[in-house]
Amino acid sequence: EVSVSELGLGYESDETVLFRYCSGTCEAAVRSYDLSLKSMRSKKRIKKEKVRARPCCRPLAYDDDVSFLDAYNRYYTVNELSAKECGCV
Repeated sequence: EVSVSELGLGYESDETVLFRYCSGTCEAAVRSYDLSLKSMRSKKRIKKEKVRARPCCRPLAYDDDVSFLDAYNRYYTVNELSAKECGCV
């Protein structure tokens, strides 16, 4: 559980929400694309800038939308916040 303010989305609120996240390695999901990208990077054909040569663990589905009141009694709803299902993409 974290406060809405801690999420870093620009809302000021002391309300707490459940934030589920994905983590882990995805070595079993390596495909031809990943191997070729890694090879091109090692040969300096592609710069390392913002390029990942392997799959990463990301949300495949999200929990229900999260609603809360901010510090000024304004009501907000945030979607796609907490991971419901994770997988390698």
